[in-house]
Amino acid sequence: MKKGKLLFLVIFCLAFLGGCGNNNSAGTEEKETEEKQETPKQEDFTEGLMTKVGQKKKGEDGEIYNLKKIKVVDQTTDIDPLSVTIHDIKILSITNISNDLLESYQEGIKLKLKDPINYIQIYYSAENKGKVDLLWPQISHVILNTKEQVNAKENGIIDSGEWDLFSGAKKDITQGIPIESDPKDIKEITFVFDSSVGNGTTITPEKKIKVTF
Repeated sequence: MKKGKLLFLVIFCLAFLGGCGNNNSAGTEEKETEEKQETPKQEDFTEGLMTKVGQKKKGEDGEIYNLKKIKVVDQTTDIDPLSVTIHDIKILSITNISNDLLESYQEGIKLKLKDPINYIQIYYSAENKGKVDLLWPQISHVILNTKEQVNAKENGIIDSGEWDLFSGAKKDITQGIPIESDPKDIKEITFVFDSSVGNGTTITPEKKIKVTF
């Protein structure tokens, strides 16, 4: 009789311990599930155009573009017969740049680049309202309130296209000019638009346009 009770007690204890083990396993699985759910999501990147400060965009080579400042201008300046409208100006930085990509950016640029690359991007349109075809080198220099001056012809990380602007034609232009100044220190930018030539003669003079942030 005593042996029977002892056997029953052993079986009961084993069953109880087994149940506790299952409960612990279930609790562990629930905890792991909760931890997975609490894991932060991958950083969100903007798919289209960046229009708000702080937005980021990921490039094809893993580089990250960050919009530091933006100024919507929509201002037209007549440099007869040229009509130039500045649409917007952005100050951006590029980080997470591989060595190969940095070398690619450096090609054709005199300014020594490093990670991060800070640059000014200006989007504008130009219309030739005259009767003479023009050769117009677009923006030649940028001057910052930090006293930094950059030659845009020798330092362009965005191809602004050909300089020909035919009579009656209008085109959109984007120029990207790298800078050494910290974006947060930039309060004012002066763009120096180069003179244009037509039929071997200077048609439009050099023109400075100042934009404040």
